[in-house]
Amino acid sequence: MTTARASWASVGRAVLQDLRPTPGRLALSWRVAVICTLMVIVAMTYGIPESAVSCFVIFFVMKTDCGESSVLALALIVLASVVVMVLVPLVQYTITYPVLQMLAIAVCSFVLLFLGAASKLGPLGGIIALVIAFVLSLVGQVPIGEIATRALLYAWLMAGAPMGLVLLFNLFFGLYPHKVLRRELGARLRLSAEVLNLNASEQQLWEALAQGIAPQQTRLAWIRLFHLLPGHEQKRLAQANLNTYRALLALAAMQPEALDTLQRQALAQACLQLAEDLERGKAMRDLQLAPLPPAQETGFQPLTELQQALTSLAQGSDIGQPGPVHDSFFVADAWRNPIYQQHALKSTAAAMICYILYSAMDWQGIHTAMITCYVAALGSTGETVHKLALRIAGCLLGALLGFLTIIYAVPHMVSVGSLAIVVFLVSLLGSWVFSGPERISYAGIQIAFAFYLVALQGFGPSISLDAAWDRIVGVLLGNTVMYLTFTLIWPVSITGSLRKHLDSAAQGLAQLPGLWNQRKAQAVQQSASVAQNLATAEYELELMLLEPDHLRPSSEQALAWKQEWQDMRKKLEHRHTQA
Repeated sequence: MTTARASWASVGRAVLQDLRPTPGRLALSWRVAVICTLMVIVAMTYGIPESAVSCFVIFFVMKTDCGESSVLALALIVLASVVVMVLVPLVQYTITYPVLQMLAIAVCSFVLLFLGAASKLGPLGGIIALVIAFVLSLVGQVPIGEIATRALLYAWLMAGAPMGLVLLFNLFFGLYPHKVLRRELGARLRLSAEVLNLNASEQQLWEALAQGIAPQQTRLAWIRLFHLLPGHEQKRLAQANLNTYRALLALAAMQPEALDTLQRQALAQACLQLAEDLERGKAMRDLQLAPLPPAQETGFQPLTELQQALTSLAQGSDIGQPGPVHDSFFVADAWRNPIYQQHALKSTAAAMICYILYSAMDWQGIHTAMITCYVAALGSTGETVHKLALRIAGCLLGALLGFLTIIYAVPHMVSVGSLAIVVFLVSLLGSWVFSGPERISYAGIQIAFAFYLVALQGFGPSISLDAAWDRIVGVLLGNTVMYLTFTLIWPVSITGSLRKHLDSAAQGLAQLPGLWNQRKAQAVQQSASVAQNLATAEYELELMLLEPDHLRPSSEQALAWKQEWQDMRKKLEHRHTQA
């Protein structure tokens, strides 16, 4: 009993830790909530069906900066337009043949889910597959071809309208990439100051390292693409990205408590000064750092490295450019590894099973079962079990909020504004959780999705508890079918992915000593890549415990991998101090 209580207490502490505010989290959350609220108002005003799906799309497209969000929104509009043009003749040919409709759903789902798993299309593949399957599943209920064609146009609006809102909102209220980048670089320096002042834990430092520098490099790419800053400012931020991460690496290799108090305070003050200048986009002020003791003037000592990083940052020194990242649209083994085809087949099979079930029972109210299969498509068995728990927890909480809204709020609503307030608050909660760590992220979107399904039926506030219950039954059915499909058919152990990330980290570590001596910028990028691989491996080590016995490695093997991970993390933290 005591062990169980301790376990639940540790889970509770972890959840509270994951829900804590982080830089940029509130800014993203309220923007997602506002756009979802606007989408609900537009859907009810113009009669766009399934506003829950439209809001779901917003969650996946909205990113930390408006550059990436806008590009994804434009891509989805183009993709949806192409799909609708293909579907118009397809619907006309299959409208009187249910078997052909099912075949069309299966083929389109397989292709798009495969692309989503094996390419950069990612979640957009599942979203488009969802729209196609949903529209084609309704074709059999519409005996007139002209009406079916109109339904296709509404399907385009389900994807196009929220993306239009994302583009318009980002134009006026979006967080521009350079502002987000400056805030993130400033946060690194402020964390460095906290570490030097002995107010930050080793875990906080590791979490910052685990984020790597790739997101910031992506923001730099958007800045260049949209010409948001002059060329010299772009170069300054590119160097700041390297030097701020370099400072974190130096702090990971040293023990700040062993430094002289005045020296620690001077370094911390320098970090705060540079953070303020970076965040405001001002010219860097000169640093007044004490000279190093003679014993630390030579070699790659952590303190030397930290001072050099801060000095380079203040002076705008060029430490070189990291090597180009060769990244193709498809993953490296997209056509060789059968796991991607199997993933698409399993997801498609789960969706078709749900479609056949509710069609055979003539229970259209649980059509959300098929929708859930596209929302919940995952990779390994460990991921499936973990995300299943998050989705069910999120679904139950979202459904509870929806039922409470129907029972207590809807009877007192006199305008769409009253409903908009409730939608905003629940969307804010869902987006806050969704923008958190991967351990809890999926619960956030399920909270919002379940609430939308329950509270938003038709083109106004829902007043039917039966219809709301049917939708939740559908969500739970879809989750159950997905769980059974992914755990019984071609179950995928997460150990393969774990081994891949550990090997990549080991390979990167082996190259670091030479890089630090010859190409510092490349060494920073390589260190960040190693940290990201180790962070992913850490998450996979946790998920491995959720897999069934026949997929889980022996306890000895699990301990060996855990030890290997710990050894590589120590090497990363100290590798750049070795000549």
